[in-house]
Amino acid sequence: MLRLSFTSVAPDLSGSQDDENLRPAIDLIHKWYAGAESFTFYSSGSTGIPKPIVLSKTFLTASAQRTIQLFNIKTSDSLLLALNTSFMGGMMMVIRAIIAQCEIIYLSPSKITSDRLVALPAIKLASFVPAQVHGLLQESITDPFLQIENLLLGGAPLNKSMEDRLLNLQSNCLFFHTYGMTETASHVAIRTLNHQDNFYRALEGFEFSQDESDCLVIHYANHPTFTLATHDVVKLINPQTFEWIGRVDWVINSGGIKYSLEKAEECVADFFHQNNLPNAFTSYKLPDKTWGEKWVLLITGSLHPNESDQLKDYCKATLGKYIYPKEILFTKKIVYLPSGKVDRLNSYLQSIKL
Repeated sequence: MLRLSFTSVAPDLSGSQDDENLRPAIDLIHKWYAGAESFTFYSSGSTGIPKPIVLSKTFLTASAQRTIQLFNIKTSDSLLLALNTSFMGGMMMVIRAIIAQCEIIYLSPSKITSDRLVALPAIKLASFVPAQVHGLLQESITDPFLQIENLLLGGAPLNKSMEDRLLNLQSNCLFFHTYGMTETASHVAIRTLNHQDNFYRALEGFEFSQDESDCLVIHYANHPTFTLATHDVVKLINPQTFEWIGRVDWVINSGGIKYSLEKAEECVADFFHQNNLPNAFTSYKLPDKTWGEKWVLLITGSLHPNESDQLKDYCKATLGKYIYPKEILFTKKIVYLPSGKVDRLNSYLQSIKL
């Protein structure tokens, strides 16, 4: 565990260079206090090779201040950093601590356990990817978030069974699913899990519209020329509110019926939860002579043949009689990108090598 306290003077960073997950943050801290006005970040790589993105200190500061105001972060508070700072989610926790002039506590992302979390002092704000939360809920018989007041979850979709488990914990921790990307310097909208609805609400200064493919377009009031088209299909409720449907890249057209893989996976998660199945899973789509495209479900370990049939029947009953995995493959593990997002392509390639 590493504790850094930020003031108007750079903190002592000696002894913090050995962790590769923290090294990008150390470099940013040096440049920030040396007066740099712009910084280069890299996208998560979920849709291809990570690309460099240059953001100004002014833009980063504005993003940090929105979160600081939203969660009322004070100089006496502590933030928890448990993400790889090569990516925006982790780096923005550091920048929030710099701007708020508060303490940040660092735990290596690979060493996050329930025991370590409950031994922490009070944490005002923390951020995890869903894969980390899944691991904590699997290993823990107690509430791992007892010391955390507010927990941001980002970088990947959440399924309903995970949300239900989080909301049934005994702590007073509030959970927020964030929407944002490297280009926006972290989240521009937040969904409060404790409200138990599916709506993401804009942070101050942002508005939304849709393009001809129903994908979200982000507008930033402070920079009228800032317009960012995304690959996320949404249902737009109003200019400040939307419901996320799924990535346009992972919309399947199977026999003329279009559906989102991410939404279909929620059904799989519900089935696994109801039947106490611990398997991890993800999905891929492939061309198909009969259907045009087909849903391929990748599952770790194995299932009894009856369970595979029951899963398909459950999907048909829940999603519609034509929406079910046309093929189920079993694999040793699900592959993740360094950002914590699922690597669907390499998970599929690994499954067909077995």
